[in-house]
Amino acid sequence: MKTLTTPRPPTAASAPAVTQRHRRCPARTAAVWILVGPYTLFLVVFGLAPAGYALWTSFVEDGSFTGLRDWAAVLHDYRLGDAAAHVTTYLLLWLPILLLTVLSLAFTLHARPGRATSVLQLVYYLPGAVTGSAAALLWLFMVSPDSSPFSPLLDLMGIESATDALSGGSVIAVLTVMGVAVHAGGWIVVLHGALNALPKDVLEAAQVDGASAWRTMWHVKLPMVRTYVAFVLISSFASGSQVFVEPTVLSTGAPGQISPTWSVNQLAYVYATQDGDFGKAAALSLAMLAVGVLAAWIVITRTRMYATDSSDSR
Repeated sequence: MKTLTTPRPPTAASAPAVTQRHRRCPARTAAVWILVGPYTLFLVVFGLAPAGYALWTSFVEDGSFTGLRDWAAVLHDYRLGDAAAHVTTYLLLWLPILLLTVLSLAFTLHARPGRATSVLQLVYYLPGAVTGSAAALLWLFMVSPDSSPFSPLLDLMGIESATDALSGGSVIAVLTVMGVAVHAGGWIVVLHGALNALPKDVLEAAQVDGASAWRTMWHVKLPMVRTYVAFVLISSFASGSQVFVEPTVLSTGAPGQISPTWSVNQLAYVYATQDGDFGKAAALSLAMLAVGVLAAWIVITRTRMYATDSSDSR
């Protein structure tokens, strides 16, 4: 006699196994590698491999182990202190102004949508269309009274040549204005896109609760776009700490006012191209990489950039 048995319902212990099988589905795994694979290859070929070779070069010369010789020589170079001070001052001025400009204009565009929003985005973005050496050359003409459209203002300030405009500490001021003009527009477009993707019901709930525009921006919108703000901060710090093209181009219009080793990146360039000392250039480059990674790690941990809803509930 055949006995009919009732299938046993899945137990709680078997549920995770089903979930794990679902997660390990070959199709899903293949899709993940298809998406991540090109970036991983790019990272290894153009990121990790050059960094590994630089590490090797900083410790080995002509097949002989040199230890910390190149690292010590870089740290004792009298030019490093001035270069680091210039870059630090530039970052302390440029980063807060850039971040404040991006946040204020992006939130204003989102709070006041209208036909003019698209036009204003284009206006903000246009200065960023000219970057690198072209932007530096453009700003060199801007501070030259003979060719600048702001020559009346420069005359009132007593500036008679580009050398006067870039003398003393004004170099950092010019670089700050130029850096904000070049970088702000693109980040405004990115952040405004992130704000447009926020769930409407959350913003409507804040409005129903009587939250003012300022409280909605500070307590609702800003926390929800914190990952984008963190990305702006990390990318901008990496760009600003490696400033190279701008002081190099500006120095051509103001001979003697900007040192060839004004920034840390320029000092590494001098090591490699003028001194022919690739060991010191590699050591200084790795030091800059370490500073950038440390700064990124601090921003990521402080802003909980990779936190998800599941990790928040733990």
